[in-house]
Amino acid sequence: MKSGEEREPSASEDDPDETALDHPPTGTLIPRSGEQTAPTAPLDVPPVASDLAWVAAGKPPAPSASASRSISLTTAADAMRDEEIERTRLFISMGWVITAIAMCTVPFVDAPRGMTIMFITGLVIGVIVSVFYHRSFADPLRYTDRALVTLSVVCMINGHLAVLFFGTYSGAPMLVVVGIHFVARTELRHVARWIFVTALICYATIAGVIVSGLIDDPGVFASDRIIGRAPLAAATVFVLGTYVLAYYTARTFRTASLTSIEELQRATRLASQREALMEELRADLERALRVGGPGRYTDQVVGNFKLGIVLGRGAMGEVYEAEHVGTGAQAAVKLLRREQLADPTQVARFFREVRASAALISPHVVRVLDASVPEEAVPFLAMERLHGQTLGELLRREPRLPPAETLEVMRHAAAGIDAAAAAGIVHRDLKPQNLFHTAEGLWKILDFGVATLRGDSGTLTQGEAVGTPYYMAPEQAQGLRVDSRADLYALAAIAYRALTGRYPFTGPDTPALLYAVVHRMPPRPGELADLHPDVDRWFALALAKSPDARFATGEAFVVALQAALAGELDPKLRRRGDALIRKQPWENA
Repeated sequence: MKSGEEREPSASEDDPDETALDHPPTGTLIPRSGEQTAPTAPLDVPPVASDLAWVAAGKPPAPSASASRSISLTTAADAMRDEEIERTRLFISMGWVITAIAMCTVPFVDAPRGMTIMFITGLVIGVIVSVFYHRSFADPLRYTDRALVTLSVVCMINGHLAVLFFGTYSGAPMLVVVGIHFVARTELRHVARWIFVTALICYATIAGVIVSGLIDDPGVFASDRIIGRAPLAAATVFVLGTYVLAYYTARTFRTASLTSIEELQRATRLASQREALMEELRADLERALRVGGPGRYTDQVVGNFKLGIVLGRGAMGEVYEAEHVGTGAQAAVKLLRREQLADPTQVARFFREVRASAALISPHVVRVLDASVPEEAVPFLAMERLHGQTLGELLRREPRLPPAETLEVMRHAAAGIDAAAAAGIVHRDLKPQNLFHTAEGLWKILDFGVATLRGDSGTLTQGEAVGTPYYMAPEQAQGLRVDSRADLYALAAIAYRALTGRYPFTGPDTPALLYAVVHRMPPRPGELADLHPDVDRWFALALAKSPDARFATGEAFVVALQAALAGELDPKLRRRGDALIRKQPWENA
């Protein structure tokens, strides 16, 4: 590859560091009026690491120095819940410190023996309970309504034991105020409300007995002065007012925090969509700088075709506009670059593409007109000229496609995948830039440059990776052998991109991206776009980590997608999808 060129990583059992850029499109495009011709191999991802052992081992890659996009926001409620769990454990730790200080004060105050025993007993019970829940809450799944209620009740009882011990009108009620403020920030509104009411009742009962004159304030810091009922009642109202204020401010702060997180999340989603568009735009710009002028073979005759200007150029080959010398029919001719002719492996790869392309006859696959034989001095592949635009160009203008339009793309591309599967061919590099919408309204699959054929020995890649990581199946990312289900996975990833406006997986570098492909699930599609829950289930199946859990054919793939978009997914598929989601939940958006 020339200095300064970027490459698209690929993944399969055959080519270690072969990229989509190494293979200019098998169908070269002619623009209609106002349209721009673009090769089908954008430069939109960084290179694949040659050593992918960490992917198969399940070890996350080391963070990159450029990992500016490695942080993934959770939903607002989940973010608050995560913060709440950590805050609860911190609050428990602070409670231990307060308990230790309270214990240390007991020998130095003159309190009735019975009250002292009751106070110390309450503190000991509180410590035992809090230690249990501090350890329990290390597992977020154990942070439940019942657990929080139990812990909060113990805290409220201990708080009001402290009120009795130190004084009903001393500073002790402020401990309860802090507790109320903490509990009221929980996502469990009913728990917060009941604990708040319990605190009001506890303090009102204690103060009511004292204000009524039935007992004097038993606290060790209670005033010896005789205070009338009216001042005591006013003090009681003041303390209860601080309880109400603590509850109200906590709930208000929680609402404000949720709103702020949701706004940030929306901004992050928009930034992610723009990032996808910018990467594709940069790729198109890089491509445009490589084409449009005369090439080394311009005006020469190759086979039966006279070559014109260069329409696409990569590390492995060049695509020229051409016309048949006998009929004048237009064509696009792909040649192996001169510097590659001395490399038997590159020549073998080129003829593998020739065999793959020539073996396919489908209205949804670019048509081959002619191809060289191994004995020819300059290997070539002549293809039909296509007028229209790629899906990549369409998505650059419209970040999301309507469901009906997405379904049409999927239907045509899936038919092409089924045709390839019937011929024993796996494309291995499906992406928006390799799906082309013709002037006749057909979607065609382009560029079989990294395809694998039935009977391939795998010696060209020796178990390494080829493909485009954004749309790569997990087995592809691990360098395992693949079949048409890997192509259907890529098609599902394209559908995800079209319906949600973002890639299923992103990462600061290619190793991190491939790790996510193999070991994680993308954000739930229905969280990113207005989609029926059946579509989430369909994506769980179509993007399943195991090929056996996915759709076996393109036809089944499209029939299920059509039903899911209408909210009429087959009940069996719903159950399968739900089971997959339970086994490996969606990641946070």
